[in-house]
Amino acid sequence: MHKKALAFFLFSAFTFYVKGQTNMTLDRDFLLPYQSAFNDKNCTQFTSIMPYDKEKTDNAIHHDSTTNYTDFVFKNKDHLFSAGTSNASIFPLAGANGGYDVYGKMATYDYSGGLHIDGKWGNKFSFSANYLGGDIYGPSYLDSIIKRYKVVPGLGYAYGSAATGYSYQYWDGYLSYTLNKNFNFQLGQGKQFWGDGYRSLFLSDVSTSYPYFKITATVWRIQFVSMTTVMQDAEAASGLVQDFKTKYSSFQYISWNVSKRINVSIFEAITYDGDSGRNVRGPDPAYLNPILFYQSTNYNIGDPDKSNLGAAFKIKVASNYQFYGQLLIDEFKLSNVINHTGWWANKQGVQAGFKAFNLFNVKNLSFQTEVDYVRPYTYTARDPLQNYSNFNQPLADPEGANFIESASFLTYYHKNFLIQGSVDFYHFGGDKNSSDYGQNIFIIYTDHPYDYGNYVGQGVSTYLATVGLRADFIISPKMNLKAELAAYESMEDIGGKDNSVPYITLGVKTSLGNLYSDFR
Repeated sequence: MHKKALAFFLFSAFTFYVKGQTNMTLDRDFLLPYQSAFNDKNCTQFTSIMPYDKEKTDNAIHHDSTTNYTDFVFKNKDHLFSAGTSNASIFPLAGANGGYDVYGKMATYDYSGGLHIDGKWGNKFSFSANYLGGDIYGPSYLDSIIKRYKVVPGLGYAYGSAATGYSYQYWDGYLSYTLNKNFNFQLGQGKQFWGDGYRSLFLSDVSTSYPYFKITATVWRIQFVSMTTVMQDAEAASGLVQDFKTKYSSFQYISWNVSKRINVSIFEAITYDGDSGRNVRGPDPAYLNPILFYQSTNYNIGDPDKSNLGAAFKIKVASNYQFYGQLLIDEFKLSNVINHTGWWANKQGVQAGFKAFNLFNVKNLSFQTEVDYVRPYTYTARDPLQNYSNFNQPLADPEGANFIESASFLTYYHKNFLIQGSVDFYHFGGDKNSSDYGQNIFIIYTDHPYDYGNYVGQGVSTYLATVGLRADFIISPKMNLKAELAAYESMEDIGGKDNSVPYITLGVKTSLGNLYSDFR
């Protein structure tokens, strides 16, 4: 922890000497005012590549579409320092939430504090850094997630116990250099989300932040992203960072606005271990080439590294409707797919979704629904350090694999106020009798009990439904600060045994992104 705090301090101090692209938040609540404008046929935004660039986003849409939130806290004091085209800001991050687990008959809490720094130097350089530390004593369903993954979802390693509560430390930040209107280079630690859905089968913001180097090129109607990352396996029982094992991932994503209404994208990822316990491999320079796709490189260098391929689409229907989807291919043999043999290595995922804006002609009333389907053993590998994860959490859907999910949201916002009702439903198959049925991506895939006849939901048939209703008031978009009152109920059926956890919470919190607890 001391090394991480020192690294954060040095990173923050260095950034004061250097400002370009400004990353927007990943939190969907703060992006709500943009969503309807993004669906305009004349909008050129590449919506499936997040975080967005603030300047390009403002240029891609009509400016009057983004003025729904009023930042009255920092209305007259946007910057701590401002001189010409350079400026800097610093402000605290804080949150305090109280709740009650009706089933467990216990009070819960979550409080945190930290610091945010951002700024820019001229028109080329920008920077940002966040540090947030906190303590959490959550409801029983959250405790089950923490026990399984050893992390506070999306925030880092969980220190402590269920009896006394858990503590966590989270930080992110970046240095950004914009060469010209076409190229941006970014070095930092953070999260990405690639997709138009609630979930992403490619790369999501489920896990905690990780170091990355990213190149973004925008030419004509095409945006290309090449990113190399350093990720960790946090299974070490000590909980000490020096005992975690390292792995590396390289990603490429090409998004093409085929027309004013149609966008298609192609995705590829390679994951490989940096510390197998026998030797230290380090970053492979062959994967640093931002031009080529990695699959051919993987074969040429003779390494059995983990690769994933994908394709996505988005269609704007009229001005208020949108269809989107993703196809993820881990491994497959076409003959087995055609013949429906249920071969264990036919590992694919499919997403299909729909969005509606200004529903029933009610301004700012939106609806979203999607279905995600991922076959058993998808995202797994023969080497536990090559599975598709970071810091003990999946890099795609938080449930891993071997599931079908339906998620729906009805949201209304007006100025700084929003209210949302949500329903998320999973059917997945858990492991039993020490056999791996394909849901846990952290288990090596050689332990599968059957070569053929595998299907989604095999193993211990489990149903999980999370129903929620929440009301938020955006106190300050600049501080990512909001007040929230929410009620949730998590209902789980494991092999015919029912369990229900009603939960209510009230508080004020700083949001550095989306946090998920609607999984197990």
